[in-house]
Amino acid sequence: MTTDPLSDILKLTKARGVNSTGLRIRGNFAVRVDMHEGMKFNAVTDGSCFLRTDDGKVYDLSPGDCFLLTKGLPFIVGNDPNCWPLRADEVFANAPDGFASLVTGDAPEVTFIGGKMTSDRSMSLLTAGLPPVLVLRHTDPAAVKVRWLLDRLKDEVSSRRLGSEAMSEQIMHMIFIEMIRVFPREDLASGWLAAQSDRKIFKAIQAMHGNPGHKWRLDELASLSGLSRSQFAARFAHVAGQAPLEYLTKWRMALARDALVSRSGTIAQVAQRMGYGSEAAFGAAFKRVFGSSPRELTDLDRAAEGRVPSSGGYMKLPHST
Repeated sequence: MTTDPLSDILKLTKARGVNSTGLRIRGNFAVRVDMHEGMKFNAVTDGSCFLRTDDGKVYDLSPGDCFLLTKGLPFIVGNDPNCWPLRADEVFANAPDGFASLVTGDAPEVTFIGGKMTSDRSMSLLTAGLPPVLVLRHTDPAAVKVRWLLDRLKDEVSSRRLGSEAMSEQIMHMIFIEMIRVFPREDLASGWLAAQSDRKIFKAIQAMHGNPGHKWRLDELASLSGLSRSQFAARFAHVAGQAPLEYLTKWRMALARDALVSRSGTIAQVAQRMGYGSEAAFGAAFKRVFGSSPRELTDLDRAAEGRVPSSGGYMKLPHST
């Protein structure tokens, strides 16, 4: 792995950005998006509106403002709180040019462009520590890069040139990464992403990511951070929300699960690679993190991806009655 935790986690979760249909609305409106998988991004490119999430928070949005929903919260966007919300699946049912259109009156047009980030694996590693809603204002200096990417995305969506769908997905993936990494770390309570704002603690995280199979000791990690053992342990727990060696174990198990699902080693080989002297010790740590043995969980993972062989070498999968 690298010493760039965000890149590591994006690769491990196999998260990918997918371009969704844009929306142009003229008149008073409200549109509801129900609970959703993965993360959703939207940018207001023209007009003004509000964003209201099911946790009761309301955000006023101006042209150029963007928002990212990280926990799948249902939400409403609109310009009139008295309007009965239309369902998003009905609004987006017809979008011949990459944009859905709706006219409800003479109020100024509001235009959105957005997408989603999904994964065949759990995205909890990526979203852990992030608040449910991230809003990037157009006045924020960091918005310049997102705006440039959005201009490219709009051009691809509207042009329908050869390869535009693939290009749009790549641009949307870049937008998600930009939104995550520019968000102010001081606004995050705890988690691996918040820990990156602490240079001393981040050195330890980089070391663990760079060599997960090393038999890391607490005093060794503390030395890398330039702190005493007790200072390091307390500071790491405060910013990351968990003890250093607990973080290391969870990271190792995430890597191990991926290696086993992709068949890049046997359980014994992966255990050794992750720094465990025995398959039994590795299995105990794996079960402590995931609640199932390595063989049970990875067979289920392979089944979900359609890769479990019909016979030989693997347990029979449970089935519903």
